[in-house]
Amino acid sequence: MPLGGSAGFHGRVERDVKPTASAASLAEEIGRAARRSGAARVLILDLDGTLAPIAARPRDARVPLVVLDALERLRGHGWRVAIVTGRPMATARRMVPLVGLAIFGSHGLEVEGASSGSRVLHEAARRAAAIAREAREFVRAFPGASVELKPFGCAFHHRALSRATRTRFKRMLEAWLAVRDTRGLERLEGDGLLELRPSGSGKAAVLGRWPPARAARRGDRSFVAIGDDRADEELFAALDGRGLTVRVGLPRLRSVARRRISGTKAVARLLTTLAEDGEAERRHALS
Repeated sequence: MPLGGSAGFHGRVERDVKPTASAASLAEEIGRAARRSGAARVLILDLDGTLAPIAARPRDARVPLVVLDALERLRGHGWRVAIVTGRPMATARRMVPLVGLAIFGSHGLEVEGASSGSRVLHEAARRAAAIAREAREFVRAFPGASVELKPFGCAFHHRALSRATRTRFKRMLEAWLAVRDTRGLERLEGDGLLELRPSGSGKAAVLGRWPPARAARRGDRSFVAIGDDRADEELFAALDGRGLTVRVGLPRLRSVARRRISGTKAVARLLTTLAEDGEAERRHALS
């Protein structure tokens, strides 16, 4: 049975993003907005490829200590921070073990302290779990590939395969999935993975579920979303005009985001600079 495509931003015109901004210039733009009266000071951040460098094996990915330190300091300066990731919520919390940060796992379907899931959602999750179980034998034929069961879906990881093997893996996976029951599921292709998730889910839902995002004034550029892949494009499209959207990655990638930054190291510098600006602002206020 064919899978549905990823929802959320199709039909929006992708545009060429402005040339890659330096961490310093982007921090200056955001910091200027953050100093205005009534500024939101809200960050919505992806995890892998944004805070944590991409790893060949997902379990090896780590958020650098300098990033955790910057997030902790930003919280102390009044910033509200949410991590929105395709990873399970429990895994994301282990990777970002900071008090006061909101974690939304499984593309926003999992929220800490809240029950989640309708009957339809759980039925789709059961189908994804069955596919993940059946896929173990298929994946074993490709050393380096893996299938990951998630609370509301599953993901096929192939980043560790050679280019030629990856092409063959993806072709055979498509044929394998075509004869499985994928009702209620849609595909999401990312960097080195193909994920099955419940249809109609996506990171954009966080904008309506997280109070700091709902409260932000339109056009406030201290309301910032940063991410590096297709799932983040859904969020960027929904946020367009309300805040500042930043795509992490190479200039050749097209995006609906308004700004671009080169990679995880640049994101770390951006967050560190914003934290330092907050400390300078506090010292000035006390002087």
